[in-house]
Order: sequence, then C-alpha cells, then structure tokens
Amino acid sequence: MSSIKHSAATLLYVLPSIGLTFGAIEIFGFDPKLAALGGLIACLLGAEAHAAISRTIERKEVRRELQELTSLAAGLSRDLDDAADKIVEMEERFERETAERMERIFSEIRVIESLVKRLAETRAASTVAAATEAPAIEAPAPSYATPESDVPPPAPERGIEQMNDAELLDAIRRSLETNRVDLYLQPVVSLPQRKVLYYEGLSRLRTDKGELIMPRDYMRVAEPAGMMPAVDNILLFRCIQVVRKLAQRNSKAGVFCNISAFSLLDSDFFPQFIEYMQHNKDLAQHLIFEFSQMTVNGAGPVEQASFEALAALGFRFSMDQVTSLKLDPKVLHDRNFRFIKVSAETLLDGRQMASGDIDAGDLKELLRRNGIQLIADKVEAEREVVDILDLNVELGQGFLFGEPRPVRESALREDAPALSIAAD
Repeated sequence: MSSIKHSAATLLYVLPSIGLTFGAIEIFGFDPKLAALGGLIACLLGAEAHAAISRTIERKEVRRELQELTSLAAGLSRDLDDAADKIVEMEERFERETAERMERIFSEIRVIESLVKRLAETRAASTVAAATEAPAIEAPAPSYATPESDVPPPAPERGIEQMNDAELLDAIRRSLETNRVDLYLQPVVSLPQRKVLYYEGLSRLRTDKGELIMPRDYMRVAEPAGMMPAVDNILLFRCIQVVRKLAQRNSKAGVFCNISAFSLLDSDFFPQFIEYMQHNKDLAQHLIFEFSQMTVNGAGPVEQASFEALAALGFRFSMDQVTSLKLDPKVLHDRNFRFIKVSAETLLDGRQMASGDIDAGDLKELLRRNGIQLIADKVEAEREVVDILDLNVELGQGFLFGEPRPVRESALREDAPALSIAAD
C-alpha cells in the first residue's frame, strides 16, 4: 500500500481512539488514566487490524507478481525451446545445403575432368594425324651466315575467315582449354507487349586475339571432332549460373539452353551430364533444353533414352531450327516438349504450305491444344510482326526485339548482387 493510504488508514483508528478517551472522561466521568488506557487499547486493536489487512493485501500482490513471473518464465522457456529448435533446424539445413553444394561441385569437377581428358585425347589424336600425314623434309645444311634478305618474312596473322579447318579446330581447342567461352543472352518477348519473358543462351568462342568464333563456324568442325560436348557443358554451366540469378529477381524467368545431337549420343559425357543435372533439378522450371528439328526427327534409341532421362528430372524441351511444319504436337508433348520455335519466314511462307504440312494459321491453336507454346523466331522487321500477330503468335524472338548481348563474367559469381548484361 502507498504511504497516503497507510496514513489514511491510521487516522481511521487513531482519531476514534482519541475521541473514545475524551468521551469516557467528559461524558462518563472515567478516570483520565483509565480512559487513556482504554483509548490506547482501542488504538492498538485498530493498528493490529490495519496490519492484518495490509499483510493480506501484500500477500495478494506478491502472489500476483509471482504468477506474472511464472508466466514470464514459462514464456522465456518456450522462446528458448523455439530458439533451440530453430538452431537445430538451421544446423540441419546448413549441413544439407553444404552437402548438396559439395556434391554439385564434385559433379562439376567430374564433368570438367572428363572434358579435359577429352580435349587432351583430341589434341593427341590431331597431333599424331598431323605427324603421320606430314611429308618428310630433309634438314637443310647449317649456315653460319644468312643474309638478311634471305630470311623469310613472318607469316601474317590469319583471321577466322582465312583459317582452314585444322587451324580453326586448333583455335577452338585453345579457346576451350583457356575457358574463353562467352555466354550471350537474347530475349524472348511477349507479343504485342514485347515484355521479356525468357532468354536464349548462346555461346561464343574467342580466339587468342579476341576474335569471336560464331556457332556457324565452330560447329562445322567441332562436331566431327567430338568437341561439342565440351562446348555444351561450358554453356550449361554458364546458363545455370544465369538462371540462378534470374530466379532471384523473377520466379517465372527461364533460359533456353541448346544441346547438340553429339552430346546426346556421347556415352562418356551424357551420364555425367545427367548426374550433374540431378543436383540441379530445382532449376527445372527455369532451364529449358533446346534441340534442333533435325535432332528431334532423327532421334534413335540412344537419343530417345537421353530425352527420357532429362524429362524424368522435370526438365522441359524446346525445338528450334524448324524447316518443316510436318509436326505431331501430341507426340512432342508426350516427349516433354513445351516450346517450338519457328522462324518468321517459315511461318509466313507456311500459310500456303505443301500437302502434309500444318497450315501456319492453324499451327498456333493446334500447339496450344497440346500444351505447346509457339515462338516466332528470327523476327527482324516490323512488317513481320504485323503478319505474325495475324497468326495469333504470342511469343517472339529476333534482332528486332533485342540482339544477343554478352553476360559480364562478374555477374556469374555467387556473390554478385544482380545479373549484368553488357551493352554493345
């Protein structure tokens, strides 16, 4: 109780006691000493009652405070239990994520080791072949004084256009060995809004002098030499890094990644490729593997098994380089194809196709009914957009909507804050 309340309660029994003392003397004629003793007794009784009441109130307050402390202690105990559970959960998640990341790194190392071995084998094979085919040349007699005019001038540096197949193959091999493989992204946009929905990942090799080796140049010599799995795998690594960055900004973003038929048939590369993708199947909604129509139509048992292995992991497919509209959308859907890219020229010419081909005006609806999206590819002029929209095409890709731009190397690091695409 507060001091004011105590003082008020004291007056309640002190004043009546004093009044009782004076009343006994004045009214009843008691002896002053006896009256004072009676008043004192009354005051003591009041004080005892006051003390008893105060103790009762204090006990209630102490009991209430103890209950509050008990509730607080129980809450703290629950918080500690929750914190302990969260710490255990975080430790388990950290261990799980660490194990997954280490396994992913080990799978990358195994694939890279295989690619390095392949490059070494192809280099050794080409060296042996060159040594076998080279004619024997008699060594010239030693000369101790050669006039400056007799020294042949150094051979001029040759560009990509001047290289023969052997020189181009050697340049490609050096680009792969020194990791001079650049990833370019070209947007795939919605029509008519032209909002970027997807990207296509394109690879470019760089020579020692920094010249770009385009796919049309390196595929011609790299495929017969068995080097396309190396190109595909490096492109895949880059695409996965880009997809992870895009997924942080847009949960619906996706990247088309091309894979050649040679990679599907490679008995050494593809099993390791599948193992690597098993550790990255969380990206199945963002990574779309793309194959040419020639690869899809010419797929044998080995390629079919490769398609099925990727589809079993949840990855979707896209078919590009479509030159014929003789398609079976149902079969393609069953094989997990969800996109088909047809050039604007083929689409516009396809409005009057030969017998057996799907009319371009019906293609979009037929694909839609089978769960496949049509993408108009290689759109380069505004007049083509108008004609394509007449065919109800909703996705487009081409230089008109954006040229392929290189992804900056710094953007592929895990600690990079955002994806950066270099300007031309």
